[in-house]
Amino acid sequence: MIITSVVIAVLMTVTAVAHFVTAFYFRTIVMLRADSSKPENDYGLASIIMSVRGCDPGLRKALIRLLEQDYENYEVHLVVDHHKDNAWQVVHEVKEQFDEDCRLTIHEMKKPLKTCGLKCSSLLQGLDQIHPNSKYLVLMDSDVTPHTNWLSQLIAPLGDKKIGVVTGNQWFEPNTTNAGSLIRSLWYAGALVPTAIFSNPWAGSFAMRMEDVRRAKLPKIWRKSIVDDGPIRQALKPLGLTIHFCPSLIMINRERCTLSFVNRYISRTLTWSKMYEPTFLNTIIHCVTTVGLLIAAMVLFVASIITGTWNASFLLAASLLSACVFNFMSYCVVRNAVSVSSNLESGKFQPLNFFRVFKLIALTPFAHLIYGVACLQAAVRQKIQWRQITYELRGKSGIKMTRYRRWVSEEESEEQASEISI
Repeated sequence: MIITSVVIAVLMTVTAVAHFVTAFYFRTIVMLRADSSKPENDYGLASIIMSVRGCDPGLRKALIRLLEQDYENYEVHLVVDHHKDNAWQVVHEVKEQFDEDCRLTIHEMKKPLKTCGLKCSSLLQGLDQIHPNSKYLVLMDSDVTPHTNWLSQLIAPLGDKKIGVVTGNQWFEPNTTNAGSLIRSLWYAGALVPTAIFSNPWAGSFAMRMEDVRRAKLPKIWRKSIVDDGPIRQALKPLGLTIHFCPSLIMINRERCTLSFVNRYISRTLTWSKMYEPTFLNTIIHCVTTVGLLIAAMVLFVASIITGTWNASFLLAASLLSACVFNFMSYCVVRNAVSVSSNLESGKFQPLNFFRVFKLIALTPFAHLIYGVACLQAAVRQKIQWRQITYELRGKSGIKMTRYRRWVSEEESEEQASEISI
C-alpha cells in the first residue's frame, strides 16, 4: 500500500502544480496580450441582438448600460419570448425612460423552430429585423453588464481583416459564500484558462462582420444548432479567419446559484463542448486523470486508516491538502488576472477574507467530484433541459425541441437564482 500511496500522492501533487503553472501562463501571457486596435469615429452600423426569456435580475441594468455606449452607430434588437413574459414590462419601461436615441426595438418571439435551440430561433428572428446596411453583428447575453466602451472594444479588432470574430468571456464572482456559487466559481476558473488560450467564442460578448456571417452561412447552420457560439469556429475555417479573445471583455457575473444547479450548469456546458469542440476528448482525459487521482487518494487514505498504515495516511493526507492549496492558488491567480484585465463595471473584487479562503479550499475536492459527474453525464447525454425547454440531442444530425412552453414565472424560485441567461 505504501508504494501505491506514494505514486498516487506524487501524481496528484504534480497535477495540481501543473494547474498552477497553466494558470500562471494564462495570467502572464494570455491576459496581458496588448491590443493595438484603436476605435475610430465610425466603423459602420452595429446591430446588437439579445434574446430574453424570463426577467433576469440584471436585465434592467444591462439594457441601460447598453444604451449608454460610446460607439455612436448602433441599434439594439430584443427578442422577448412572449408578451406575457415578466421581462416584457421591464424592457418597455427601459425603452420609455432611457432610449433617447430610439436605438432599442422590441420583438415578440414568433413560433420557435423545433430544429434548433430557442436562443438560435431568437437570433434568426433578430437577423431578419436588422437594418439592411448593418456592417456588424453583435451578440450579448441578458446577464451581461457592459461597460461604456464595451461595443467599441468588440468592434475595433475587426479592422484587421484576418480576424473574423471578437469575443470575451465571463467570470463568476458571487457576492455570497454559499457552496453552489463558490463551486461554480472554482470550476469556471479552471474552464476559463483553456477557453481563453484557444480563443473559444462566447456569445455573451461577441462580434463579427455581417459579410462574414453570410459567407460562413451561419443563418443556415443556426437553424440546426442548439447554441449560437458552438458552431462558429468550424464555420470560419473555410474562410481562413481567426478568433480574437479580448481580456477586457471578460464580463463579471455576481449571481448566486444553488448547489443542485451547479451540476446541471457544468453538465450542460460540457455537453455543448462535446457537440462542437474537437478538444472535448482532452476534457475527458483531464477529468478522468484529476478526478480519478482524487478518488484513489481518498479511498487509499480511508484504507490506510483502517489498516493502521500511518505512513501512507500521513502521505496521502499531505498530498490531498497540498493539491487543494495549489488548486486554490491557481484560482487566485486566474481571479487576479481577471480583476486586473477586465473592466469591472459591477465593482471591484473584494479581498478574500479568512472564512471565504477556508471555504474555497474545503470545497475544492467537491468541485472536482461534481466536475467528474457532470463530465460523465455530458458524455452519454441524449436529452437536455435548458430554461424549462427539453431538447433531444441527435449528434451531427442536429437537435429536436420536444417540449416548448412560455416561461413559467412560478418556477423562478430555483431558476432565477441560477439559470439566468437564456
